[in-house]
Amino acid sequence: FHVLLSLLIASYLQCVFTDPGTVPMEWHNAIASDPNLAAHHRLCPRSALHRPLRSHYCSVTRRVVLNMDHFCPWVINTVGFYNRKYFVLFLIYTFLTCTWVVITLLPTYMRTGLMVGQTRHWSPARSMVAMMAMLLDATLLVMLLCFGGFHIHMVLYNETTIEGSSPHFDVGPRRNWEQVFGENPWLWFLPVWGKGPAGNGIHWPMNRLSDLRSGDEYCEDGLADSAKLLERISSSEG
Repeated sequence: FHVLLSLLIASYLQCVFTDPGTVPMEWHNAIASDPNLAAHHRLCPRSALHRPLRSHYCSVTRRVVLNMDHFCPWVINTVGFYNRKYFVLFLIYTFLTCTWVVITLLPTYMRTGLMVGQTRHWSPARSMVAMMAMLLDATLLVMLLCFGGFHIHMVLYNETTIEGSSPHFDVGPRRNWEQVFGENPWLWFLPVWGKGPAGNGIHWPMNRLSDLRSGDEYCEDGLADSAKLLERISSSEG
């Protein structure tokens, strides 16, 4: 229990204090200095920065966040490219900790007769508190199973809460996972930085570009050319 609780707390603190990532000024200046590139990149009117592919403006923190998923009030931070791993780990270890509590306390409830309406060892007040705690843990367990499973599914398919389905960026479960948890499997489930997520949050490996190319090149060494791809995706969605 204490191991799970320690991992839970460490994941939470990492998610809170790790910067999710924003637009590098070197990248913004490079785009702004080239009229052709600037014409193809969205200029965020609120931050006055050109937005890389898959980045969004967070109205709470008032900044552009790389690969933004959502702002989470529970961690008082935006979940983005550099801290998404810790957010998912926080969900996983909270689920496992609640599971441990329910499984280990259930035999105690059974022995005291609480589950069959008897209270041979506990007072009525203690029995009520124990039952309420059990129901609360079980409810939280179900919620975390759904919410955590949803976020793990999005990691495996390279999706975010804001973008929803993103088939263009789905490059397979392993590579999708590495873009959040990093390339070292030994560190996947530890709330440590290691070498960070695979990539830089600006250029993204692509899965299918055949339906977007129309004779143009949108990919270089397997990475999306966001300058052209942003315009192409916007026109195709429109």
